[in-house]
Amino acid sequence: MGEGSRVKKVVSSVVVGVLTGLFYYFVYVILLPTLFSKIFPDAEVLETPILWLLAFALFTGIGIANSLLREHPISLPLRLLSKVLGALIVLTLLNFGVVRGEVFMEGSVIEYSMDISLPLYAVILFSMLMFP
Repeated sequence: MGEGSRVKKVVSSVVVGVLTGLFYYFVYVILLPTLFSKIFPDAEVLETPILWLLAFALFTGIGIANSLLREHPISLPLRLLSKVLGALIVLTLLNFGVVRGEVFMEGSVIEYSMDISLPLYAVILFSMLMFP
């Protein structure tokens, strides 16, 4: 195998890793929290730029490592790590499935708390099983 073909293989693996990291970032940090905030408008979505940047860096780094080590047995734990990390980020962004809010009715304030963790876990499990 020539030097040029090895460089092309490494570069293509890095590009695939970056694209995989971007895909996981989009699904777990952007798509799932947005979906749940549309379904449950009063859900608290913790939007901190540091968390978003950290998630982007971790997903991209794990994606690059996974694509570079594709033939190595450690690629499976790296893929699982990125999925578990995505689930943890979604749960953190959505306050672990607890929706709290206030409703104003006839001059009084009614506070409510709703646990949506079961549908949240179902969606996260579905996303973990469906995405490679």
